[in-house]
Amino acid sequence: MLSRVLILPAYGVLGFWFMHKIPVAQTIVQAYRFLFTEIGTILGICWFPALLSSLAGYFTATYAAMHRPDIDAGDPRIEAVYTLLSVLGVAITIFAGSVMAVALTRHVLGRRTTGVVAYFAVGPVEWRMFLASVRYIAGTMVLIVVAAIIAGFAFSLAGVPLDPGGVVRANAPDIVAGLFSWAVFIAALIVILRMGFFIAPTVVAEDNGGLLRSFELTRGNVLRALAVIAVLGIPVLLLLMGGEAVVLSSAFGPGLYQLSPAEFLQRAELARDQKLVPWQVFSGLLFVLGSALIYGGAAVAYRARIGNDEPRFP
Repeated sequence: MLSRVLILPAYGVLGFWFMHKIPVAQTIVQAYRFLFTEIGTILGICWFPALLSSLAGYFTATYAAMHRPDIDAGDPRIEAVYTLLSVLGVAITIFAGSVMAVALTRHVLGRRTTGVVAYFAVGPVEWRMFLASVRYIAGTMVLIVVAAIIAGFAFSLAGVPLDPGGVVRANAPDIVAGLFSWAVFIAALIVILRMGFFIAPTVVAEDNGGLLRSFELTRGNVLRALAVIAVLGIPVLLLLMGGEAVVLSSAFGPGLYQLSPAEFLQRAELARDQKLVPWQVFSGLLFVLGSALIYGGAAVAYRARIGNDEPRFP
């Protein structure tokens, strides 16, 4: 009898839930298969939200480039406008990403969308996804800040100087403080991973989906979720870094590696301003590809985790 219970998708026994593990290899393969076999549908769903996101970034960067001397000089009016544009740009990008997340997740979970030329839905689920994304970003920032404060307190108790030029001694208190700090940051990253991995599928397929539900579903699957995110996300990150390297190399030439860090950061902004249009196109394309992989993979893992081939949508 017990063996029959264990193989069922999800049944409560004495308050516990028996659920399937995330199949790492299957999730990764199906996420990449979704990207390559459904690329037409993915582009139809995502191109307009990605365009809005790129336009928001373009106008913000253009304003910054036009008023760079005033921003560097600390003009309060210019800085206020730039801050407002930056916040609006981030909000537009988060909402555009939420629209894409909902549509892509629905497609993978069974509500297939075909023949799409342009897509931009604004409904209750998209707003729930947007608010969940904002909460997730805010929670991530809070966790990192709290981890940094705890780590700083641990080092101060050990008598380790917090300034970068300080001398770190290899004695027992310093080693314990270092290990404790690593443990704190790893714990924070685990919570961040667990809160975020299943946000999209739980928001789309459940009435009470979101950060808490994602945290619950990743119980006992942290390393599996991490492996999925790493294999799906690292190629996109490498493409982004490669694109930045191409932009900077074309702007600086062979003298790129001879710049000091301060000179590099200052001139990197100018280089991106000079290549703003191709950079926005490239980053928008990566936004689409990365969203398809991450949200597609999360939806595949969600279906496997709950053991339900046909999720019930709220």
